[in-house]
Amino acid sequence: LCDKMDGTINVSSEVYGKMLKTNQIFSADSKISKRSGVTGKKILPYLMRQKKDKVKKMETQFSSNSQPPIPNPPRSRPFLNEQTLSINSNDPESFHCVMGPVLVMAQLFGILPVSGILMPSPLQIEFVKFSVRTIYSVFISGMVLFMATLSIIHMIKTLDSTTFEVQEGIVAATSGAIFYVNCVMGLIIFFWLSSRWVNLQRDWRSMELFIDSNKMERPKLRWKLYLIAASILFVALIEHILSILVHVKKYDWSGKSDNATFLNFLEIYCMSSHAFILEILKYNLALGIFIFIVSKLATFTWNFTDVFIAMVATGLAERYKTLNKYVISSISKHRPIDWSELREDYAVLSFMVKKVDNDISPIIFLSFVNNLYFICLQLLKGLSKSNNGIISDIYFFESFLFLIGRTMIVTLLTARIHDQSKIILPILFTCSASTYDKETERLLHLLSTDNITLTGMRFFSITRNFLLAVAGAIVTYEVVLLQFNVAMNK
Repeated sequence: LCDKMDGTINVSSEVYGKMLKTNQIFSADSKISKRSGVTGKKILPYLMRQKKDKVKKMETQFSSNSQPPIPNPPRSRPFLNEQTLSINSNDPESFHCVMGPVLVMAQLFGILPVSGILMPSPLQIEFVKFSVRTIYSVFISGMVLFMATLSIIHMIKTLDSTTFEVQEGIVAATSGAIFYVNCVMGLIIFFWLSSRWVNLQRDWRSMELFIDSNKMERPKLRWKLYLIAASILFVALIEHILSILVHVKKYDWSGKSDNATFLNFLEIYCMSSHAFILEILKYNLALGIFIFIVSKLATFTWNFTDVFIAMVATGLAERYKTLNKYVISSISKHRPIDWSELREDYAVLSFMVKKVDNDISPIIFLSFVNNLYFICLQLLKGLSKSNNGIISDIYFFESFLFLIGRTMIVTLLTARIHDQSKIILPILFTCSASTYDKETERLLHLLSTDNITLTGMRFFSITRNFLLAVAGAIVTYEVVLLQFNVAMNK
């Protein structure tokens, strides 16, 4: 290929062409390399900076010293035992303010001797052992206790085997004792409740402030509670007036005779209505006035027991109704719900129901036992043959219907607490997955497992089913009493 001549190298044309082509290729590669070096000098620092930023971000994300973003803190609400009251924390629709006038009327009959019930705040309520109200209440209780003692003495003397052989013998022997013993026990229980009523009303007001901090609609209690009290007491007044008319049929209402005086009226009334007392004590004017006054005090206590239970139960049930209305409205309008705060509201209200039950359950027990007895007694009297006149018949039907109606009203109003506490359960069961969280689950568990009712000293719970149980008990007892009625007819 090459010839070496005279120190020079002769290269053939073919080889030279290949060498030239190779030189051009390497020259082109050299230019590309130079351009790549310039571009690399510009791009590599940018890529390195990007890599460093990415590594730094990952280190920050997974570092043990890093903290997650802090969410907005929830709205602070003090719990029930931390809720502070003030003298100015009053509301005309609060339970304390609504109950005030009714309790003032009750104190005229020696019931619940606490002071400050008309004050705007429950902080001003107090029970003083040695005060005019307390002494007056003890005096009234002593008067009724005296009548109850005489009634028990009469019952012991007359209640024997021959009692069941005489028409209305059971009624004559037991009705007076049961009535006055029930009334004196009611006065004693209300006196016992007086010291507890102070703390109960303060806790109740704290509960109201706690729930109202959610800025939801407040229940209107005033007209509802006054309507309940006025309805029961008005019908009770009519029933008592008819009772007086039945016992003074021998009185000369024309006013033409010399015996048409109040003294004669009083004597006729006492001889007819309280013959069991006059079998032990001889009648005189002082005793007649005493019997007339004490009978009115006892009658009011007998009726007010049911009024009190109905008003307290309605106050609690309306709170549940307001919460339920808020939940149903929010879900139907697709508004967001703070389930944590809502669960706290239901929990505080459940606590309040149990606290109220702990304080007034003796009154509930006394009321239902008393109503059960007198319903059976009135049924027995109605099944007995008697021709006492049109006024007596009107009184019997009015009295019997009043007893049945009063018992049903008190039962249904008290059962509303249990009913209202379960209303939103179907809504919680159908709650969508997007809104269902741990607080919703806790609220569902609270409402489905907690037995939220008022009871009669834990012997029975007041629900709608309890009304059927009472009706069954009345039928059972009446069948037994009818056996004595058959024997009396023979």
